[in-house]
Amino acid sequence: DQQETPFLVIGDSPWSLIVELQPAQVNQYLDDRQARGFNALLVNLIEHRFSSHPPTLHDRTPPFLQPGDFGSPNKVYFDYAEQVVAKAAERDIVILLCPAYLGYGGGDDGFFQEMLTSGREKVRSYGRYVGRRFRRHANLIWIVGGDFTPDREQQWTVDELAAGIREEDPTHLMTVHTGPDQTAADNFADRDWLQLNHIYDYREDLYAACYAADDRRPRMPYFLLETAYEGEHQAKPERIRRQAYWPLLCGAFGILYGNSPLWHFGSQGVYDRGGDWVAALDSQGARDVHRLVGVLQGRAWWQLRPDRRHQLVTAGYGTFGELDYITAAHTPDGSLALAYIPSTGTDSRELTVDLSQLAGPVRAAWYNPVSGQYQTARGGPLAHAGAVKLTTPGDNGSGTNDWLLVLQSTR
Repeated sequence: DQQETPFLVIGDSPWSLIVELQPAQVNQYLDDRQARGFNALLVNLIEHRFSSHPPTLHDRTPPFLQPGDFGSPNKVYFDYAEQVVAKAAERDIVILLCPAYLGYGGGDDGFFQEMLTSGREKVRSYGRYVGRRFRRHANLIWIVGGDFTPDREQQWTVDELAAGIREEDPTHLMTVHTGPDQTAADNFADRDWLQLNHIYDYREDLYAACYAADDRRPRMPYFLLETAYEGEHQAKPERIRRQAYWPLLCGAFGILYGNSPLWHFGSQGVYDRGGDWVAALDSQGARDVHRLVGVLQGRAWWQLRPDRRHQLVTAGYGTFGELDYITAAHTPDGSLALAYIPSTGTDSRELTVDLSQLAGPVRAAWYNPVSGQYQTARGGPLAHAGAVKLTTPGDNGSGTNDWLLVLQSTR
């Protein structure tokens, strides 16, 4: 971060935060997320569809003086948007701000068609406008694009917006939200404005995409941008947990979590799913992500490197491509190692760990990702010489058997 402290991104995806909520509700949401350890939020600056009265704010203030015209930004609208970003800053929360969400497939979910109609100069001018307005906010990461990767001849919609922002704001980090099952670097690696890579992937063996991003050369820092949301995609709690733990043990610097109805705040617009977003603040997924923050705080997570060659977990790690696959990572100095054992039911699982990868005698513990409690493994400190078999405790109390193995050198 700006104080040179490693910043673990643990984010939520309240896309419609600016547009849907009233000021008191914004405070309610931000206070809750701050208390749970969330430090980053993915938010649309302007909303085309997923709110009760798109594209206006809750009080019917439009983003453009002329509907759909990127050359006519409405100062009153963007004054309010800045207030929301400033409120997040007061709580040490970063906003990943999407200035013009394109929309899945370039359709009416987003602004892609209006950008084509407005033309290059107006889109670039809009980029300058938002870059100038938001550059003073320290808690910002720009994320151009939005759920869609245009054809090469239409990628100017992304490039002109990014270029306009960069003319006024050369400081803040920038990435791009692509279509599903793609990374930012897949299509935009040659852009000088691209500084962060991401994973946007709905495949259940998510670790495979994470490993691929980690292996990319030249390496670009990456994070989990989007995958299955809680409350959608038939995603059970154990899937939400493994989507959080896997990337962080595969080299990612952070993860974004998503929940319906929270991402649209139960909006009763075109996307008419409704739902009690206040109740959803305390969902199982939110509690599990909060516990993930707790287990990593105070540990050198930024030094962890993936155990791709199974030098740490040498046996019992499951099958690559399947949901039983154990991801593990350890620090180069041997002070810390972690291994996430995903759920396969309720039975115990046995794995073999080479403790010589650690720097000294080892404290081994099982961390329960559902309760946040630790259980000592094998009764006490272990010698750091050779292989040892460890058995997970089995059911973690939720009818699932996922656990995190924490190995800490005592030297």
